[in-house]
Amino acid sequence: MSRTRSAIPARHAVALALVGALGAAHAQDDLSRWKLPAAPIPADNPQSSAKIALGHQLAFDTRLSKNHALSCASCHVPFAGGAGITPRAFGQGGELGRWAPSWDNSAYYTSLFWDGRASSLEQQTGALPGHMGPLTAPAEMGGTMKEDVATLNAIPGYRKQFHAVFHSDATPENIAKAIASFERTLIATQAPFQRYVAGDTHAISPAAKRGFALFQGKALCTACHVPPALTDNNYHDIGVPQVGPLKEDSGRGAVTKDPTDVRRFKTPSLYNAGSFAFYMHDGAYATLPEVVAHYNRGGDRADKNQDPLIQPLHLTAQEQRDLVAFLETLTDKRLDQVARPALP
Repeated sequence: MSRTRSAIPARHAVALALVGALGAAHAQDDLSRWKLPAAPIPADNPQSSAKIALGHQLAFDTRLSKNHALSCASCHVPFAGGAGITPRAFGQGGELGRWAPSWDNSAYYTSLFWDGRASSLEQQTGALPGHMGPLTAPAEMGGTMKEDVATLNAIPGYRKQFHAVFHSDATPENIAKAIASFERTLIATQAPFQRYVAGDTHAISPAAKRGFALFQGKALCTACHVPPALTDNNYHDIGVPQVGPLKEDSGRGAVTKDPTDVRRFKTPSLYNAGSFAFYMHDGAYATLPEVVAHYNRGGDRADKNQDPLIQPLHLTAQEQRDLVAFLETLTDKRLDQVARPALP
């Protein structure tokens, strides 16, 4: 597909203006559209307290990895917003190429991983046949389902729990279902912003309220971070610098084999971002002000594949601070305090 670079600004100036206008129009509307709904639950994996408790244990159990060295929570660290505490995740193969994204609010995603190669939380675990994920990826936790199943079924406490929940020994399928059920409980319903949209006008500061108006309008954030989950479940090249061990990361393009998808990455939810240690698919930034500054300068204008919606925002220093103040209201401290449970 060919197009001239000179045609892009004129064409997308209208789109950018429309996004800003819609945001301004919504600034005073009913805030209910921002309320986080109940997590969608697949029909073949209904929630139960026993299943959630089992999944919580499995997510923190290093015995599901090669050499019993890592768990899901080794990369999805609760106090860091459920995300990685290093710029790129570390696994059995050393430093990987991407930052570990947050598991908070992942229940709302229609695809998982930065490149969207899994379509459910169950697939994302790597437990299911034909789906590579953390549990079985050689460079990540490095286990095998044969070994993991044998390990769990040899532990009387786990065997009892699996029979209580699934009426069978541990299997790859019910390991995936239990972990996914736990992850679906990690919803930021008590974030200050959620209290604000529920009617508590004092839940966020005046600066955060100004930042919320910017988020909907001038800052153009809702072009991709749409309510209520603050993700469009889509993929974009936003001009992030490529850092870390990979010289190039094709992102979504590696999955679809479509050249137009190269360097496009999934839009993450912004909930609990105030607790993150790093940001972007490769951990290129370490603070929210750095992230806001990236968008304010229009990403990387030299990136020929950058999404045309990424344009200089011309935010003042105060407006950037207000936008950060709003983003910090998206953190539900309860999720930062999820603890390792007692293991059998």
